[in-house]
Formats: sequence, C-alpha cells, structure tokens
Amino acid sequence: MPKITVIIPTFNREKVLVRAIDSALSQSFTDFEIIVIDDGSTDNTPSSLKRFGNRIRYIYQKNAGVSAARNAGLESATGQWVAFLDSDDEWRPEYLSRQMERADGNSGLCMQTTDCSFIGLNGQTNSYFRMNASLPKFRGKDYLLFRKPFSFIVKHGPWPTGSTIIRREAIDKAGFFDPSLKLSEDFDLMARVALQGSFGMIREDLVKIYRRDEAIECLSNQAKGNPIQARKSDERIYEKLKNIEGLRRKERKAVNETMSANRRAIGNLLLQNGEIKQAMDCYRRGFVTYPSMRSLGKYLLVVAWHTIVTKANPYHWR
Repeated sequence: MPKITVIIPTFNREKVLVRAIDSALSQSFTDFEIIVIDDGSTDNTPSSLKRFGNRIRYIYQKNAGVSAARNAGLESATGQWVAFLDSDDEWRPEYLSRQMERADGNSGLCMQTTDCSFIGLNGQTNSYFRMNASLPKFRGKDYLLFRKPFSFIVKHGPWPTGSTIIRREAIDKAGFFDPSLKLSEDFDLMARVALQGSFGMIREDLVKIYRRDEAIECLSNQAKGNPIQARKSDERIYEKLKNIEGLRRKERKAVNETMSANRRAIGNLLLQNGEIKQAMDCYRRGFVTYPSMRSLGKYLLVVAWHTIVTKANPYHWR
C-alpha cells in the first residue's frame, strides 16, 4: 500500500497533462501511486500517456465533471493520504517530501496545505495565501496548525486542492466531492474535512497553479464569465455547510458571517449592472444572515439613493 495516492483529473488537456504528470514523477518522495482520471477527453490524451507505461494508472470515464472524476480516483485509491493535482498545474520536486515531513507523526492531522504560486492570464504571479488573506496569520512562522480549523477554512476560502493533502480516512468520514456542484466543489470538500481533525499550513511555496484561456469551458472560465452565478453557487455551499449537524456555535457563526459577505458581494455586482432592487434585497438578506454595520450601511445607502433617484426620474431604474 503506497503512502500517498496522487489523483489527476483531466479533460482535453493533452498538451499540459504530460507536464503535470512529469512534475509528480519527479518528486523526491517516491512512496506514491498516480491515478489519471480521463473525464471523457476527445483529444489525443490516451496516446500522450503511453510514454508513462505502468508508472500511472489510467481510468477513462464518460464526461461527468471534475467532481465525479476525482471521486472515481478516490474509489480506486489505496494510499493513506490523497494528493490532488489538476492537469494544468505542477508540483515542485520537494512538494510531497515537505508535506510528509510535517504530516508524519501527527495522528490528529486530517489535512495539510502549502502556499503556491498563482499564475494569472497575464503571467503575473501571486501567493495564494496572500490572495485568501491567510498569510498574515503566520507572523514570521513557517508552519501553522489549527486544531479545530472549520471556521478558519470557511472564512479564508477558497483553498487550492492542488497544494493540499488529505488523509483518506478523513475523506471517507466527511464524504466525497459533491458532483452537483459546478464551482467551488474543492472548498466544499475541504470545509467538511476540516471537521474531522486538525489542519496544517506550510508557508513554503511548492506548487504552480496556472489560469489560462481555454477552448474548453473550464471552471475558472465559468467563474470569470459569470461572477454573479459563481457567487450564487457559493451561497448554495454555505447553506449546505451551516446545516451540518453538530456544528459548534462559533462554526455556524463563521458560515453565517461568510455568507453575509458573499451576499454583499452579489449585491455589489447587481448594483454595477443597474439592478438596484435586486441589489437592495441582497444587502438586506446579508444583514439578516449576519447583522453588521457594513451590511446595514450598504442597504440603507442604496435605499436612500434609489428613493431619491426614483423620485427624480421614476422610469430610469429597473
């Protein structure tokens, strides 16, 4: 039985998939298996993988989405830990060894992540921990450990699965990926896993995550093309999380606070589109979910603005 199962879902990415697999096979840590789940590719993916021989396990399935692909990998996994790698990203050679150095001997650890370089469409690189506002928590340290991480995970999402290892037992208890989610399915899983044990964070940048324009309708393109819909998808996840039985008061509060901020963000987007009444409703629901001066201020300001402008020109606003 290998220590780690590496799961790589892919769909029509033959040109970059090989690079991702090479980065996994180049690891200084070697006690792992690699499972590539082909989610119905119509390009030359099968042919491009022949060079790897029995160094990988290749599983083909009809197109069902990234969650279903990852779940298929989990069904076939035999490792104690699971490491997910997207087919267009890559690991630095010491990635798995650094993960295992910290994970070994920590029986309560259910999940651990490292910082990574997020490389945008313009080539600009940013720290993922800086992007999700978790970087200041280190305060000069190179490692953080959260014994009860659910609230932290929820308030600092999103998190990249490509720089995260998860104990297989924790996934079994939390449940697999939700195939009904088209966006933020990784955040949903990590939040649920966070209820199974402690969560470690390695400050070192050990992964490259790329975002690129593609012909295929990848998840990042969906979020970029329809940000309101993406935010509404996140809303569904928050509703799901806050209904988990056994949540502590602090954990439920974290979900409500984050949901409130998400509703304000939807309101801001609607406001930009001139959908004033819908924006007002989002600000109102944000305040009801988690009362704060920010939500109340947004709501009252837009109500006052709408009232004044409507009186001046009743046919101007939708």
